Amino acid sequence: MIKSFLMLGQSNMAGRGFLNEVDPIYNEKIKMLRNGQWQMMTEPINYDRPVSGVGLAASFADAWSKAHPDEEIGLIPCAEGGSSLNDWHPEGVLFQHALSEARFALRSSQICGILWHQGESDSYRSLHETYYEKLTLIIETLRNELKLDEVPLIIGGLGDFLGKTGFGQHATEFRQVNEQLL
Repeated sequence: MIKSFLMLGQSNMAGRGFLNEVDPIYNEKIKMLRNGQWQMMTEPINYDRPVSGVGLAASFADAWSKAHPDEEIGLIPCAEGGSSLNDWHPEGVLFQHALSEARFALRSSQICGILWHQGESDSYRSLHETYYEKLTLIIETLRNELKLDEVPLIIGGLGDFLGKTGFGQHATEFRQVNEQLL
């Protein structure tokens, strides 16, 4: 049975790295859920925008596969670039979509972990003050709905390049979000 991992969050989870700057990972034991079926992993794994590219999922899956060479791993991409915690509320579209994909994946796999990488969209206007309680509601609801009480939650922190220039220039409270993630 495929050991699968649910991928949630925003663009850092979805992947925005340039495809031509990273050597591709080819491994028939690494699958991704696409169009309702497990397919061999290819980048971009989480296609949410035309700028989708390389993210953390392929290298995570490759490392996991090397540690478990006799098993297949499946990635369940559900990240959405630019999404905030409010966008992930359990009654919202992103959460419901992830829940639907996870339930579909459970037909042919065992979910072994939840990967969460989000926070830039909540790194301004003191949104960090409610980050922990909102994320807790999201994860607890997800665990309850899917009966995944013992499944690890693996969280990525926000980079210290934020709050300066480019897309992340407004994420000036990323350190406070990282404190909430910890």
